[in-house]
Amino acid sequence: MPTSTANRMVATSLVLSLVSSLVLSACSSSYTPQSRGRVSMMMMSGQVVYVRDGQTYPHGFLGGGLEDAVAGHPVAVGAAEEYTDRLKLGLLGLFGGMICSVTAMTYALRDLENDPDTSDRNDRNEVPNTLWLSLGCSVVMLLGAGYMASAEPYRWDAVNLFNDAPPQLPTYPGAPPPYQFQPPPRPASAAASLRMRDD
Repeated sequence: MPTSTANRMVATSLVLSLVSSLVLSACSSSYTPQSRGRVSMMMMSGQVVYVRDGQTYPHGFLGGGLEDAVAGHPVAVGAAEEYTDRLKLGLLGLFGGMICSVTAMTYALRDLENDPDTSDRNDRNEVPNTLWLSLGCSVVMLLGAGYMASAEPYRWDAVNLFNDAPPQLPTYPGAPPPYQFQPPPRPASAAASLRMRDD
């Protein structure tokens, strides 16, 4: 009997070590993007990191690494700041609403338990104000979660805006300004064809 128990323990430990190694290896990328002048996303040790010019920027608790990864491109930095702001405010609303809701519910239950006129209140269909407060706080909690979820498109905007920008060329004293693409002027007939006619 002790032999079978020992065999089960060895088998269990082997299965657990196999599963844990599979889980840990599934949360990391083995390839690091090498394209210069672009921001890429990858997983490293189970966390999102941004890679730019071979340097990694960890995402951070509230996405601060994205601002570092797209630094130098004002529009992309603006989108990254909007991303982190939405995460911060959404998290504040989520936790603030949750704490307020639980606290108000606790007070409502305490008041209902200590109220000798509970049967009287039930006959009048009265709801304690603290329950209404708890409901309002639950709505704030849900709005905070929704606001956090709305941050995700701004992350992709920041990465894509940075990647779509022309590469920044190294400058040196006396270097000519970088070439700026100018679209060709539209012919007057094309502009006129888009106008509505008064026929």
